Parts: sequence; C-alpha cells; structure tokens
Amino acid sequence: MSESIHDGIAPAGARDCPNCGRERPESFCPQCGQSDRYYARSLGSVVVEFLREMFELDSRLFRTLKLLLFRPGSLTREFSRNRRVSFVSPVRLYIFASFAFFLLLSLFRDFGEMVVMGVTEEDREVALPRPPTEEGLAAFRAALPPEQRRKVDDILGRSEDDLGRQAVLFVASAGDFEERSWIERFGLLGMIDMFHDPSVIPRRLIANMPIAMFCLLPFLGLVLAAFHFRKKRFYVEHLVFAIHVQTFTFCIYAVALLLPDSGPAGWLRVGCLLIPYPYFVIALRRYYENGWILTVAKSVGAYMLYSLVLIPAFVISVFVTG
Repeated sequence: MSESIHDGIAPAGARDCPNCGRERPESFCPQCGQSDRYYARSLGSVVVEFLREMFELDSRLFRTLKLLLFRPGSLTREFSRNRRVSFVSPVRLYIFASFAFFLLLSLFRDFGEMVVMGVTEEDREVALPRPPTEEGLAAFRAALPPEQRRKVDDILGRSEDDLGRQAVLFVASAGDFEERSWIERFGLLGMIDMFHDPSVIPRRLIANMPIAMFCLLPFLGLVLAAFHFRKKRFYVEHLVFAIHVQTFTFCIYAVALLLPDSGPAGWLRVGCLLIPYPYFVIALRRYYENGWILTVAKSVGAYMLYSLVLIPAFVISVFVTG
C-alpha cells in the first residue's frame, strides 16, 4: 500500500472509502466526509501535513490576516455572507492568536522584577493599629491552611518596616479568620500569596487570563447584540465579531511585545497599544453600517460595559491559583 501512495493521496483506482465502504467519486466521501488522505507513510510528510492543517499555513491564513489586520469588520462581514471556506475559522484563529500572545508575554515578562506601584516610603511608615496579641496571632495562624501558615511565618520573619509583614499583622488584628465570609477568606489567602512572592501576580495573570477572556467573549457578544438589536442579526454573528476584534487585539499586542521600549520603535509600540480602540470603532462602522456619531457612542458604551466585567476578571484571575 505505502509504495502506491504519493504524497499521502490514495492511489488511482482506490475510489472506495476505507472508512464506510461507499464509493468516493471526489476527494471527500459524500457519506461520512473522510478525505482521500493516507497517513501510513513517512514521518516527515505526516508532520508537514499536520502543521499545514493545524495552523492553516496556506492561502487561507494570509487572506484571513489581510482582512483582519487591514480591513476592520470585513472578516466578520464575510462570515455573515456565509463565505467561510476561504478563511480560517474564527475560533481556530482566536486560539492561535491568544496562544501566541500569552506565550510571548510569558517569555518577555521578568518575574524577578516586581514593583509595588504607588507605595512610597512614607506610606510604609504610617502608624498601624494596635498589633495583635500573641494569642490572637496564634489563633490566626492556626486557622490557616498549612501552606498559607508557612508563608505567613516567612512574612513575619522579615524586618518590621516590610509592607507584607505590616499587612499580615493588620489582618491578624482585625478578627477571627474562621468567622469571616468565604469571599474574605478567599481574598485573604490570595493576599498572603502575593505578599509572600509578588511575582505570583504576573504568573497568575498569564496562567488564568486566556481562559477568563475566552469566557468573557459571550458577554461582549451579548453587549453588541443589545446595542445593535435593530440590525436583526443572529447572536452568533455578534459573537464572531467579538472574536475577530479580540483576535486583532492579541495580534497587535504580540507585535508590541516584540518592539523595544526606546527610540522610534518605542513610539510604534505605544501606537500598537492604543490602536485597538480605533480599530474597534472602524470595525463597528463597517460591519453594522451606522453613522460615525452613533458608532462612536455605541463603542464607548460597549467598552464601558465590557470593562465592568473585564476589570474584575483581571482581579479575580490574580487570586485564582494558576
């Protein structure tokens, strides 16, 4: 069999589908949909085939990126016209772009340099409330899980002016840990993690934000549907628009990560960070076909509503173990 197969294609005359046994007049079986590709061949050709199919490294990818990057809203418009075969599917494109962005973010982020923003030396010297008694501190430690108790002991062993040590003493003096609500306990345990090792913040953001942002896409689609209910579009069309806009954001932010901070490239980097909003406005204008004033007003409203959910998602992602 392997000698009669060329480039993974079934040999001439093998017109019966090996999967269902029906006659296969074309490249795909009309009964079960299986193609005429054979994978019982050399490893090199199989790997090339896998990469091509996995990442759509053909004309569809370049055609898709051309519309996504340079014609905001046009890719979603092609989807609504049911012109799908010529382009990479929205979900696959989103997953690939988000994976590339968060991979670059994890590679370029220096976890060893974590600065507590907005905290000055004067802030550190502010007088604290009465410190907890030894009995109160012991009760606070006993109520913690073993791992958190170990981290608290490490924090308490630091110098007296350490911000983390002051925060732990303040929390310990504020009352019984077990009597607090589950939300307070959840936040407190996350706070202990962050004061013990501040680099946990970017690590957890990178670990959890891809899932959080993917889960928020349906909400953004719902916001777009609410603002454009007169357009009589299906919800899935609004959802695909949200996926394409978010995919562009990942792509342009990935480019920003590759640019240096200083010089002319630094200004280009700033431009990459700012461009998602005007892109969003132009995409709204082209896809929903409203006037510019109404489009800008709806874009501001959509951004505000989305931010009301996105910002808490960022905060929660820091406290969720990742």
